[in-house]
Amino acid sequence: MPVPAMLQVSVVSATWILLYLANDWLFDRFAVSNYASWIFLPAALRMLAVMLAGWKGVLGLFIGSFITGIYSLGTADPGAVLVMAGVSALAPMVAYLLCVYLLGLRSDLKGLSATQLICVSIASALLTAGLHNVHFAATGTIASVANNFVTMFVGDLIGTFVVLYAAKLLMSFVPSRPESL
Repeated sequence: MPVPAMLQVSVVSATWILLYLANDWLFDRFAVSNYASWIFLPAALRMLAVMLAGWKGVLGLFIGSFITGIYSLGTADPGAVLVMAGVSALAPMVAYLLCVYLLGLRSDLKGLSATQLICVSIASALLTAGLHNVHFAATGTIASVANNFVTMFVGDLIGTFVVLYAAKLLMSFVPSRPESL
């Protein structure tokens, strides 16, 4: 039975917010700025949401990112919060589509090799960190784009890889659904 679209969007949004708050609490000492941390667990949700919920996942990521953007940055610049939420939501979809095209990935993560998992994690972290830092450079938001990019890339990569690998392991215990006729 298919999951209703609004439920998928709501679950992704709520999960993003909870992971963001947990990351803020658990790994505050690893944060380099309001924009980058050496460990960023919510980054993992980006690829999972896109791979499992498609564009509904993108919308959920956008809503969750917008809410946490207001939480961390305030409402001083709502345009910046919108841009960062958009990048946070769209970059993993672009990474996913590139990986589907180049690697022939399946959306259910089954049959995903370690090499493909690493490629998906790198693509998502590269695009997310890269596009965020293009925005930061264009707006003069941060002093050192290079340092911020490296921190954001590593934090996204670690968070994405760890959670995707855990999801892959968990899904190996889920029985396959019979193909519909």
